[in-house]
Amino acid sequence: MRRARYDGKGLVIQGKGSSPADCSPLTCIVGDRDYEVSVVLDVAEGAQGGLLLYYSQRGYCGIGFSPTQMFTFHCSEEQSWMREKVAARTIHIRLANRANIVTFHYSSDGVAWTRHPWQMEVSGFHHNVFGGFMSLKVGIYSAGSGEVRARQFTYRGLKPA
Repeated sequence: MRRARYDGKGLVIQGKGSSPADCSPLTCIVGDRDYEVSVVLDVAEGAQGGLLLYYSQRGYCGIGFSPTQMFTFHCSEEQSWMREKVAARTIHIRLANRANIVTFHYSSDGVAWTRHPWQMEVSGFHHNVFGGFMSLKVGIYSAGSGEVRARQFTYRGLKPA
């Protein structure tokens, strides 16, 4: 809890580590098979933050942003070949998980959305693969030396397709 505080505008999370694997992301349990999650992140200099589906440090996927770049994580590794220049001091991120197929969108203004070019399949993110009797959770991460402010977090269950 020493890393998180509410500043009147959102939840500010101090960065830790260098990636989702070693930063102790803030997670919440998912209550639906199909769901959509969105959040607005303000990313400070020196920080990297994003939205994940997180089983453990060995099993996660998601996208993240520094003030200048977008990062893609799948099977617990950054897919460096997908790194893109994106000016992202404030970034809107949305993920939809429909029957274990995850789609990400991002926007600088919350109006004009860009679909991430890679869908991710997460049916293998469970105990039989990784052990530990965990569950796949939604997570917000903050890595690096700066801070990430999370605001306007929403979760909603979707009707199965």
